[in-house]
Amino acid sequence: MSSIAEEIAGLKVASAAQTAASQALSQEVAGKMAAIDKKTNDSIAKVESTYDQKAAGLTIIATDGYKKAIEHNSGGRNTVVYDAQGNPNIMVVIPRFNIEDLGLTDLNLGTGVHPAFQTNGVPRGEILIGKYLASTATGGSVVIGGVQPRTSVSYDVAKELCTRKGANWHMMSVHEWAAIALWSLANGTVPRGNTNYGRSHEKKWETARRSDNGAPGDVSGTGRTDTGKGPSTWNHDHTNFGVCDLVGNVWEWLDQFKIDDGQIITTLDNNPAVAEANWHKHAAYFDSPTDNQTGTGSAGAPILSNAVTKRNGPMNDDSNDYPYLTASHFAAITKAVGYVPNELLRKLLIESATTATVGGYIGARNYGDRFPFRGGSWNNGTDAGLGALGLSIPRSFASSVIGFRPAFFV
Repeated sequence: MSSIAEEIAGLKVASAAQTAASQALSQEVAGKMAAIDKKTNDSIAKVESTYDQKAAGLTIIATDGYKKAIEHNSGGRNTVVYDAQGNPNIMVVIPRFNIEDLGLTDLNLGTGVHPAFQTNGVPRGEILIGKYLASTATGGSVVIGGVQPRTSVSYDVAKELCTRKGANWHMMSVHEWAAIALWSLANGTVPRGNTNYGRSHEKKWETARRSDNGAPGDVSGTGRTDTGKGPSTWNHDHTNFGVCDLVGNVWEWLDQFKIDDGQIITTLDNNPAVAEANWHKHAAYFDSPTDNQTGTGSAGAPILSNAVTKRNGPMNDDSNDYPYLTASHFAAITKAVGYVPNELLRKLLIESATTATVGGYIGARNYGDRFPFRGGSWNNGTDAGLGALGLSIPRSFASSVIGFRPAFFV
């Protein structure tokens, strides 16, 4: 019996030793497997990091190459600015100029730097203006050619889509629009555009593709054209490197300008950082020839005045439920006795010293808050133009005939 007990005890000892050896082997194998896993993971991470670095480098090379190609092909007159969403925006470089150098003496514009090139009194060497109307893109908007412009956005939405792009971005201002318009006038390159359902009403052979692929001049359907698809005469300098589609296609919201119960309110220079409540209230108003407040038709042509003596709707009423004011040329409206001419408003093409200037109709309501749009749309014909000015709708209005254009400070 003792012999059997000894054998059993020996077997137990051997079994324990075998178990210990097995555990030691398992631990050794586990340790080696962990080391292999770590080396594998480290290798994968290194490969992924290298790939990401090279991909980022390739992206930088690609975007930088695109920018350099645009700048090279345009002789530096166009450039590309990438926004906070990573979208490319093709911009036109507008260099600073002196007002007196334009030679537009009959317009009585004064001298010095145009306010488009000043921000809080500090001059800028140049500004960048969207070559095309804004269109829809991932995360916001983009400035590229050959696509449909983004429309049906209110003033505030359009402005936010511009500022969302990042620092120094803003919606094109009344100052910037006027500077380009005056330069075009002085240069003899006032643009035409899509003012007759896919074609120019002046030169009907000037056309671009309509969004509905309709025939040029066909008044049925939507006559809105793709951005920049028109001839170079639809650009502000009549070259392929100019600002496209300022006249016709769709109206454009502008910033830093409004009228409140008929009073003209603007920033004093090109400063989008100024809060709307702090914009300058000019001693300039759009008066009416009649105090008619019946219906929603025209009450006649607006009158530049130092006060509103006849109002066509209740004060502080932003609706369109009452008559409006309109004239076929913004520069031809009457100035009331006692009105003091305003040089800044002439620089902004709101007032004019002569009718020998850019064309375009004016429409306004002298009641409620009204926000500006300029240029005209595809069906406006002779009413469209660099001077065309709408001041008849509230900030909340949105339409398929109104778009916007981003601008950028360098």
